[in-house]
Formats: sequence, structure tokens, C-alpha cells
Amino acid sequence: MNRAEIEQAVLKEIHTPSLDKVEATLKFVLSLKNQPVKRRLLGLLKGKVEFAINDDFKMSDEEFLRS
Repeated sequence: MNRAEIEQAVLKEIHTPSLDKVEATLKFVLSLKNQPVKRRLLGLLKGKVEFAINDDFKMSDEEFLRS
């Protein structure tokens, strides 16, 4: 979804809930503007552990889902 589609979906849905829920939603959205974006490192063991997968490794989707 792009920004315009999201905005249209929000405007369409905002008419359904009660006024107090709409006000609570607005307060929440406004609070998001004041919160800094928290970035976090993916993988707690990054730089501490390594692994390698051999080129000849093969596994079907069914084998993967059963494992």
C-alpha cells in the first residue's frame, strides 16, 4: 500500500467507532509524532557466531515444513 491508499483506508474506517475511540486513536497517532524511531540490531549474536550453508545443500518445501 502506498501513503494515499493508507490515508483513504483510515478515513473510511474512522467513521465506524464511537467518538471516544476516535479521540483515543487521534491521541495515539499524535503521540507517534513525538516518539523517536528506535533502531535495534537484528540478531543478538551478530559478529559472535557464524555459519555456512554448502552449495550442495538441498531441502524441499515439504521437508522444511516438517522439520
